[in-house]
Amino acid sequence: MKIVIAEDDALSRRMLETQLQRWGHEVVAFADGEQALAALQAGGQSVLAILDWMMPGLDGPEICRRIRGNQEIDQPYLVLLTSKEGTQSTVEGLSAGADDYVVKPFDASVLQARVNVGMRVLELQGKLARRVKELDPSIEVVMITAY
Repeated sequence: MKIVIAEDDALSRRMLETQLQRWGHEVVAFADGEQALAALQAGGQSVLAILDWMMPGLDGPEICRRIRGNQEIDQPYLVLLTSKEGTQSTVEGLSAGADDYVVKPFDASVLQARVNVGMRVLELQGKLARRVKELDPSIEVVMITAY
């Protein structure tokens, strides 16, 4: 699975990158939100993104809003990674368009479980899209014969 990381703290970014690679993922890491957003908008394949909430310039929630507002791209699975705790922050992050929310410091096994959930969701979305594409000609035939 391709995973995009947006984390401005170099040590945290490297630790995330190393852990995700250890789990067998292809990782592309960025130090700022602008670069991560550009990579996510480029699309091309199913992607999971782990976004730090607080970064200079473009922060995690803003990346989520921009991605969710652009229906012309394949929608990635977005995880906000933050030190912000509490119900209000969780609601704010998820309302911005994040699919999941992980609080720092995090346990590696929890992050791995959340990444696995994201992978399952993306896999199911891919299967559904392929099935719709397979059925699409049938739908056209039904509609033509109905008129």
